[in-house]
Parts: sequence; C-alpha cells; structure tokens
Amino acid sequence: MMHEIADIEQELLRLSHRPPSEGAPPVLSAFDVRTTRPVAEFDARLRSVLAPALRLALSQSYEGGDLPVDGLPAWFVASRRGDSTTAPEPLGEGADRGAVASGRASWDLQEWLYQFDPESEFRGWAWWDLTRSGEREARIWVDSWGESFFACDELRWLSYVAGGPDIDGPSLVNAADWTAAVSKVDGT
Repeated sequence: MMHEIADIEQELLRLSHRPPSEGAPPVLSAFDVRTTRPVAEFDARLRSVLAPALRLALSQSYEGGDLPVDGLPAWFVASRRGDSTTAPEPLGEGADRGAVASGRASWDLQEWLYQFDPESEFRGWAWWDLTRSGEREARIWVDSWGESFFACDELRWLSYVAGGPDIDGPSLVNAADWTAAVSKVDGT
C-alpha cells in the first residue's frame, strides 16, 4: 500500500490528537501490548519516534542516501546501534525481543527509516490511536485497510524497544471496538 502525502499528514494529526470516531474506517487492526512502564510513557515513546519518521516521509526524497536522524529521540537512535549505554534505561532486551520476533539479527536505523518512504509498499499500516486497557496494558490501533496480514515489523520493533516486551496481534477488529475503548478511557 502506497501512502499518499495527504494520508501521512492525517497520520501525523492522529499522533498528536485522538481522531474523531466518525472518521474511522469500518475495520482497524489492533496490537495488544503488555508494557514494562506506565502506558502513558510507552505511548509517549512510540509517538516521539513515529512523528519524526512521518515528518521525514513528508520532507525527504528517499533516493538512496542517508536520512537525517537528528529529529529522532537519542534513546531510539542508541537502540538501533545496539548501544544501550547512552539510553536512559537498558534497551538491549527490547531490541533482542524485536530481533527474535522478526527473525533478524538487528535493524539498521536507515533501513528502519526507509520503511516510511511514501512511494514504497513496505509499510502496510497507518497509525490510528493507542488506548490503555490496563495499568501496564495498551492497545495500538492501526489502519491496515482491512488486511489481516500486512508488513508491520517496524512497528513491532519500535514497540519492543519502547517498552512493550509482549505483543499480540495484529488482529482485525471493528472500529466500534476502538470507539468503545476510547469512550472508556475518556469517560464518555
């Protein structure tokens, strides 16, 4: 699935503000994550990496050169290099889990960023939302255009490194499930 510029702009908006329920696609995909940290901190870490990655998708040409990494959080850049000494906490476990889950020895930072190239078909999802389902449990909601199987290793890797050691999914769910989860969180 190619990501149009307007779609990436909408994705960036959803990262900063919960989307209205009226605009939800009929089907979303969900990842259930048990976190090692409070859900709000896990959520902030995900968003702090996804926002600059999406901004790069809007501003870079992806013509084979290295993409700038100065907008990415230092802890994430350190995890890509396998250097947990510069990060605020040991990231090796998250990176190791990501490697095991994806069947890769490690992810190269530039390779990870290239997954967001709007003209490629690497990334099979678009950020929708994150809701809390327990003290250390979150649900990541993505738009997978109704597909039950789609490329999402870059999201899994980020989730592991951000503090989500156990990830289940993706699973297709009705958008009404997301609306119900938002209502529960927002108290509406």
